[in-house]
Amino acid sequence: MSAFVRSEWYAIARSEEVSRTLFKRTILGEDIVLFRTLAGEAVALRDRCPHRFAPLSMGTLKGDTLECGYHGLTFDCAGRCLRVPGQERIPPGAVVKSYPVVERYGLVFGWMGDAALADRAELTDIAQYGTPDWGVSRGYHHFGANYLNIIDNLVDPAHTSFVHRRTIGNTAAEDIVIEAREDGYTVCAGRWVDNAPPVPVVQRFAAPAGMVDRWQLYYLKVPSVSWVDFGSLDAGSGHTPEAQARAPYRVLSYAFLTPEKVGATHYFWFQLRNVAVDDAAVTAEFEALYRATFDEDKALLEAIQRTEDRDPGLTPVRIASDAGVVRLRRIVERRLAAEASSIEAPSRG
Repeated sequence: MSAFVRSEWYAIARSEEVSRTLFKRTILGEDIVLFRTLAGEAVALRDRCPHRFAPLSMGTLKGDTLECGYHGLTFDCAGRCLRVPGQERIPPGAVVKSYPVVERYGLVFGWMGDAALADRAELTDIAQYGTPDWGVSRGYHHFGANYLNIIDNLVDPAHTSFVHRRTIGNTAAEDIVIEAREDGYTVCAGRWVDNAPPVPVVQRFAAPAGMVDRWQLYYLKVPSVSWVDFGSLDAGSGHTPEAQARAPYRVLSYAFLTPEKVGATHYFWFQLRNVAVDDAAVTAEFEALYRATFDEDKALLEAIQRTEDRDPGLTPVRIASDAGVVRLRRIVERRLAAEASSIEAPSRG
């Protein structure tokens, strides 16, 4: 069984990374070369010439074709060979794998499975993105950790009380039970923390006069899309969607996780915020804040990876706050088994 779910849209680059200069990245263990056509469309091909396996990223763009830097075989954007220097006949095996791509949310997404199954409608919809009521901050991390341990962390609100006390957590939530549910291929784990002191980031940007109620709802759409709905309002305001919509502080933090290989992961992220939406200085502050937050996760998760690498037979003890993690791992196994058996998976939810 594959280590990765392949029938999925994965973030493979930030939009600004893809240009008329050949750009290489490893995704799910496959080397990919990316570039833009003269019309500006993103293209993703396997970074391997079928002749003697030279990296195509060491070649040359000529218009909308890519010439191998070893013997000059030339390929179009669909990976078809158009030219073999010194002969007219094109060998039938002279084909490079081409990946369907979609560009959205400032990211380039690639479909890593059977191209015939690629459906743009399956890309996660983010209604708030690009609207005037929400500012955006963004960044990228590379984690030396298995994506499974990272997605575990992303359905685990309990860790914020201990790992992120300088930013989005404090001791008020330590003993509050985590509730978890699943809908199709999406897991949600979260909690409300009522009548508590504001955490540092809320104090900084909303400056509440007294105690607050805050929520942390962690969503993970298996295998690779996370969003955390985090907000704060005056204590006693109510736990309704209407109250949340009026909250003086609310952030939707998205992460797109893309395995590089079994022990390393690309982590593309952005936040949508309802405070100071047009303030460039606040955008920079948010980027620094979340970079620091993810640095805290990165340090811990990479340490866990080193431990697992030294002793791969370890089995974790489960505790009550792992309710979302247990559900998540079961869904991952279900998706992997469905692909292995070539069974059409049910709706992702």
